[in-house]
Amino acid sequence: MEKHLDLEDIYLLYINDLYAYIFSLCKNKSLAEDIVQETFYRACLYLETDNIEKIKPWLFKVAYHTFIDVIRKDKRLVQVKDDEVLNHLLDQNQVKSAEDEYMVKDQLNDWFRVVDQLTLYKRNVILLREYYQLSYQEIADMLNISLSKVKVTLYRGRKEIEKKLD
Repeated sequence: MEKHLDLEDIYLLYINDLYAYIFSLCKNKSLAEDIVQETFYRACLYLETDNIEKIKPWLFKVAYHTFIDVIRKDKRLVQVKDDEVLNHLLDQNQVKSAEDEYMVKDQLNDWFRVVDQLTLYKRNVILLREYYQLSYQEIADMLNISLSKVKVTLYRGRKEIEKKLD
């Protein structure tokens, strides 16, 4: 574990990414907030006891498992469209002009619309790799699957996205 980071530092570093990730999975603002809060609660419990080498993949794994736990408990998931994920992406890309912002937002809308049509499993793998830039191995470790399964899922998901965008 990165010894110089305490829970508050970790929270400040990853709160926006975790929220955007969970929101992109559940499409429900209040549910995403609850899951992120529960994720940091669980992180607080295990942070000192586990020997964690890389915080970000571990935190995303905790968030994903928290999401799955919540979904299993409550199968009635209400999806609400929200621009927060897009605004988060626009802020990160630091778009320069209104025209650039419109183009990026339009492309992201199309991409997210297509990604939303994928199965939850494919969507999760695609988001972890394409948006959060986790390595194949980190995704495999996070989801407890083989490296080849990650690669196959990414390949099929990308082909599906490409087909729907064309």
